[in-house]
Amino acid sequence: MKIRSVIAIAAVFLLLALNPIRTYAEGPYQAYVYDECDHAKVAPNSYLPSGVFSGLDSGAGSFNDPQDLFVDSKGFIYVADTGNNRIVKLNDQFQKVDIIDKLMWNGKETALSGPTGIFMGADGLLVIADKGSGRVLLVNNSKQVQLVIEKPSHPLIPQDFKFKPIKVSADEAGRIYVLSEGQFFGLMQFDSTGQFTGYFGSNKVEVTPAVVLEKFWKSILTKDQRDSMAKLLPIEYSNMDLGPDGFVYTTTIVSENSREEIKKLNPLGNNVLVGKKGELDFGDKEIPIKKSVKQDTAFVDLAVDRDGIIAGLDRTRGRVFEYDQDGNLLAVFGALGNQQGTFLQPNAVAFLNDSILVLDSGKRNITQFSLTEYGSQVRKAVILYNQGLYEEAASIWRNVAKRNIHSDIANVGIAKSLEKNGDYESALYYYKQGADRAGFSNNFSQIRIAAVRMNLPIVMSLLAVAVVGWYGYRAFRLVYAHRGRRKRV
Repeated sequence: MKIRSVIAIAAVFLLLALNPIRTYAEGPYQAYVYDECDHAKVAPNSYLPSGVFSGLDSGAGSFNDPQDLFVDSKGFIYVADTGNNRIVKLNDQFQKVDIIDKLMWNGKETALSGPTGIFMGADGLLVIADKGSGRVLLVNNSKQVQLVIEKPSHPLIPQDFKFKPIKVSADEAGRIYVLSEGQFFGLMQFDSTGQFTGYFGSNKVEVTPAVVLEKFWKSILTKDQRDSMAKLLPIEYSNMDLGPDGFVYTTTIVSENSREEIKKLNPLGNNVLVGKKGELDFGDKEIPIKKSVKQDTAFVDLAVDRDGIIAGLDRTRGRVFEYDQDGNLLAVFGALGNQQGTFLQPNAVAFLNDSILVLDSGKRNITQFSLTEYGSQVRKAVILYNQGLYEEAASIWRNVAKRNIHSDIANVGIAKSLEKNGDYESALYYYKQGADRAGFSNNFSQIRIAAVRMNLPIVMSLLAVAVVGWYGYRAFRLVYAHRGRRKRV
């Protein structure tokens, strides 16, 4: 008996000793999704860390407060090494290709000063937000400056405004979008010659109880009193990216209403990334409060890949949230910490083929996350689903649903395929599992219409027989009553 007890205790200690190793192999974080009630549910990991690369590893020397990350169409990686006043160019193996720090402009040498934003335009020009010098530089492959954008003179821009570009992007039409520090009226838009053309995609002033109260007071105060009050300003953007579809995507760090933290702006500057109920809520939905401060998600960067998948980087908990073009949550990974796959101060995210790169200014390195088998299935199904190939996606969605019963998008994908095949009864079940009320309602309507079409002929026939019988009965009674009166006469 004692021997059995000793063996049992030894087995328990052995399992406890091996468990941390197994957990680390799976990832130093737990993936999750949200149910209909916005409660987090455990999910398989879609991404796992596959490598960590520092400036020393690349042969470029140690990074110093790096602030931005960009991957061009050829797979070259650009790092805004802000503290070292340079841009580091790496290949897809994270080895140094070039250092961009000294540039030629009008025959003279000029240096970068605290670059914080980088973007490669369709014309092959590298667009640099050189915050320290208050300039935006467009540079060719020979390190020649082709265009310089400095503080514009325009009636829309206050005289005391300080032009401090922190993030940049450029579209195929040559329009340049600049996010300047302290600018609350949206992105600054410039044409291909560097002329300021106006603001783009301004955030709206959020409606909060304080805003409603302030508007009430302004409605009853005099003009001088209103002028002395603080002005209501929109929320400032934190970052942006240009998607392959030509739309400008933006992130916002602070949002009182926890809505529209990620936007997709059309050419008119309107957000088209909305759900069936309107504004979408991105990031964590279970928000703790520490020391009377709400620990809400704070998106500092985002990236959009060739298939329209959106990755948003949260600095509050060091997580990456991945969404499709309908705002459906596909994956959550990452955390704050010292292990591989965790961060100290994450501030930039980018796609490299099917992997995701996260730049950590705290650790001064880049972490690469690769798709797991489960993550690959989700991505493949999403692409097929977005192309309208519901039946092709359904078989993959079924495998996803077996591994993650809480995956709403998988259940809805299966429901779409069943609905397309006319199996409304089965589709109704999966719409319910996927918490898609609109799909459930539409599908129930189809079932009701089918039931009416099936039973209507029988009902109408019975109704016709009833009507004919009723009038026949009345006619018979009239004839019988008439004959009775004649007999009495």
